[in-house]
Amino acid sequence: MVVNQEDFHKLMGAGQVLELTLSLDAGNVYADGDVLAATQELENVDIGMAVCGLIQSILVLDVDDQAQAFDLVFLDSNVALGTENAAVSISDANAAKIVGVVEIATGDYVDLAGSQIAHKENLGIQFKCASGETSLWVGAISRGTGTYTASGIKLKIGIWYGL
Repeated sequence: MVVNQEDFHKLMGAGQVLELTLSLDAGNVYADGDVLAATQELENVDIGMAVCGLIQSILVLDVDDQAQAFDLVFLDSNVALGTENAAVSISDANAAKIVGVVEIATGDYVDLAGSQIAHKENLGIQFKCASGETSLWVGAISRGTGTYTASGIKLKIGIWYGL
């Protein structure tokens, strides 16, 4: 089925862009497979009128100019992927809270001289916040060997809601 933009907006309802700066282990080199960013809250995701939502796009700004691959992990509960700058160690019960993973590859970045930017769109990751919650949680897994400042990765996350 082909849906034009006007019908898409009628079907999906409303959208918003949420911003989150990942808190990172500053100054230390990460290894491939380490927890890059511990689970962090993405607040005000559920706008109250939605049945469910879609994570539709992500813009990554790497102000540290590392351009390293990593995975963004979205969860519907505040559960740990493990400890930052250590191997991922998530239990099976906590892994069941994952609603989606977005891979940011080194080839996704555009060099802006002093920083790097990557954009992923048409993701379609469906979510529903846990009962009584208005947040999602985001963690990240390193797929490279970058060295970051404490706030070196900034995200803009585009979300659409179904009514």
